[in-house]
Amino acid sequence: MRARRPTPFTRAAASVLIGLSLTWASVPASATSGCDSIASIPITWNIDYSLDIQEVFNNRCSNCHVDHGGSPSGDLDLDPEFSYDNLVNGPSNEQPGRFLVVPGQPLDSVLFEKINCDVPNFGLRMPRGRAPLPLTEQALIFDWIMLGAPRLQTDFILANGFEPRP
Repeated sequence: MRARRPTPFTRAAASVLIGLSLTWASVPASATSGCDSIASIPITWNIDYSLDIQEVFNNRCSNCHVDHGGSPSGDLDLDPEFSYDNLVNGPSNEQPGRFLVVPGQPLDSVLFEKINCDVPNFGLRMPRGRAPLPLTEQALIFDWIMLGAPRLQTDFILANGFEPRP
């Protein structure tokens, strides 16, 4: 049997994937200090907000950022029915002019900065007073934002314009 010759599409696809891997691995210095490197964590391409991202919030953030008849910490309610709408393109109460999640731009998203850096540009690292999120969960949130912060499960094969991972 004769080997198949790569088509221009498969060569292009391979180039994009290799480029993404190299881009994600090369990281510029952050403006904040003490940020964790997630460059060694494999990229997660297929992410379901309600199953993957909300699960992190339920396990790590729900003791402060819930509104069961009270007021959530930082006026940010991460209950499952409200979290997505409160985060994606949601204005930061602490940093006027910035957004909690900027789809496609995790390094410009306050949420990622607050979970990834010991000293964010404003306020404290989250979760406050507890151990930082594991690198795998930080990377998952980064990847979700980088993929455009979709509400439904992603199924990306090819993508471009990804920010490097810190």
